[in-house]
Amino acid sequence: MTFLLLIAALIFNLLAQTLLKQAVTGIRFESFNLNFLIKIVSSPMIWGGGFFYGFSFLFYVMALSRGELSRISPVSQGLTTLGILLISVILFNEPITMMKIIGVVMLIVGTIILFI
Repeated sequence: MTFLLLIAALIFNLLAQTLLKQAVTGIRFESFNLNFLIKIVSSPMIWGGGFFYGFSFLFYVMALSRGELSRISPVSQGLTTLGILLISVILFNEPITMMKIIGVVMLIVGTIILFI
């Protein structure tokens, strides 16, 4: 059950980050001014991202209530990092480098070691 809660938190987290990235694509943050603030606050995708982050938070807290922080957190962060890498490459055409691959492999190995 704990793993299912983590997967739900992961899915909502990935949805949130994807919406937020999509919302700011084409908007360059140069300085904090009223125009930038209005674009951000009036964006439905920003609000949707916040909404999904809220659900992610709830599922993460439920998972924490059922398991050890030293196991829940690394698994959550590892899965999120892997998911974000896949989304960034597939949806946003970001480059995948050898260093990113090595980093993700090391993260996965470290997470497995912590979880055992």
